[in-house]
Amino acid sequence: MTPRSRWGEARWVNTETGRTSKGVAVALAVVELAALVGIWLSWASSYWSWDPQHYGDPPGPYLEKAAFVPAAAMVFAVVAGIRRLRAVAISQVVLAMAICGILLGAKAPGEHVYESSYQNACRAGMICDGPPPAR
Repeated sequence: MTPRSRWGEARWVNTETGRTSKGVAVALAVVELAALVGIWLSWASSYWSWDPQHYGDPPGPYLEKAAFVPAAAMVFAVVAGIRRLRAVAISQVVLAMAICGILLGAKAPGEHVYESSYQNACRAGMICDGPPPAR
């Protein structure tokens, strides 16, 4: 007996493809999140210094690099949709939307961290004539 859909026509269910698409979805999500963690660590490492007059990098360039991750996720979602891998397509769209939300919310705190780092360097003796430079 073949499984029937809601309208009664016969369709074949391939459980192997379902397992494969879920594995691909998880693998892509792990790689994309690892890329984001790598970008965040490279930005955060610019603040690790023993020099009191050192200040870190502004978050703007790093957020631009991180914006490629949701763009790639949307490309993967389109490709998965064309190949009819529903789990991959849905997970990539959800991941792209979540990452975009995080990136939009990360700019203001990142700028605050950068400005406070610059002000701390000024208080430590660095010559400061104005607002922090946009490197």
